[in-house]
Formats: sequence, C-alpha cells, structure tokens
Amino acid sequence: MALKFYDTPFHVTHNAETASKMAMKMDLSIMISNLIKEHGWTQVEAAERLGIKQSRISDLKNAKIEKFTIDAMFDMLDALGFKAQMSMPSLHEASIAISRTQAA
Repeated sequence: MALKFYDTPFHVTHNAETASKMAMKMDLSIMISNLIKEHGWTQVEAAERLGIKQSRISDLKNAKIEKFTIDAMFDMLDALGFKAQMSMPSLHEASIAISRTQAA
C-alpha cells in the first residue's frame, strides 16, 4: 500500500476548501499567540490591547480555531500593528502578505 501525503493535517478529515481555511486560521493563531508571548502580556493585558475578552485570548492560545473567523484574526493583527495585503498578479493566482506597519 502506498503512503498518502496531505498538505496539512486538516486535509485528512476535511474537504480541501475547509482544510485550507483551517490551516490558515491555525497559522494566524500561532502568529498572534507568539506575538502576545513576545510582548510578555498576560491574557488580560492582551485582551485589553486587542479589544476582546480574556476568554477569547484563552481560546486562541488553546488553538480553538473553530471559534474564530479569519476576519477576526486579521482584526487582532491590525491591533498588534500588522497589515495584511493581498496581491493578485492574475485571475488564477493570489497571495497574502502580513507585515508590521510603519507606525508600530
């Protein structure tokens, strides 16, 4: 029997579209959690700075990605001083870059 390889662990149990979104949310949650850790903030401090409840920070740190929309995660990145930009060189190709803003 040949081994089957998957793009992400999510692709094992979900369709490709759902799995790709889940993988993106996991990557965003890791980035946000690491930024909070880098700043040395408690969950309460992070929640205050991001304008959300402490329980949402707990959900984020515990990888409960199903509780978040990608839009909400981009809002958190905005509050942390990052900006997401999408480029679309063709109708069939696009990429998203997340970088620290000048003001941060």
